[in-house]
Amino acid sequence: MTVQDIRAFNRFYTNVIGALDYSRHLYAPFTLTESRVLYELAHSPRTDAADLRGELSLDAGYLSRILNKFEDDGLIERS
Repeated sequence: MTVQDIRAFNRFYTNVIGALDYSRHLYAPFTLTESRVLYELAHSPRTDAADLRGELSLDAGYLSRILNKFEDDGLIERS
């Protein structure tokens, strides 16, 4: 079992049980999914949206809305 396998399992299980609803429990400005996207972008800033969508198993429309929000908030710049 690789580290990526463990991370994938943790993401899946966390989503299933809703254990880390950041916006509700921790009063954080981002949801768990938004936090995951920001984390991935921070660790590979030249990421293509399609690669990011596949890595995080996100719907294309949902990821687009998240990225638009980040761009509007000045958190990312698209090229």
